[in-house]
Amino acid sequence: MSSMRTFWLYTLARFGLIIAAGLVLFPFLGFTLVMAIAAIIIGALLSYLLLGKMRAQAATEIEAKVAKRASKPKRVSADEAAEDEFVEESLGEDGDKSK
Repeated sequence: MSSMRTFWLYTLARFGLIIAAGLVLFPFLGFTLVMAIAAIIIGALLSYLLLGKMRAQAATEIEAKVAKRASKPKRVSADEAAEDEFVEESLGEDGDKSK
């Protein structure tokens, strides 16, 4: 399973828990700001308790993807190389702007 798919399934599950909490609270609190805040808090707590394995899997896959991207050498474009060369020449070898 790709890391993006795992991430989006986890996100969808979290939103589902928030919506479910809102639907349970709706008859008692109506459609108010208090109900929305309570649904978000309850949904967050439920996702922490119920989706631990999915959260760990998504975090592991994202961490691996970030590590893979960080291990690749940064490509420097011709424009960046020319700009770096110009700045180094204008500063001089000792980094002094007095030239």
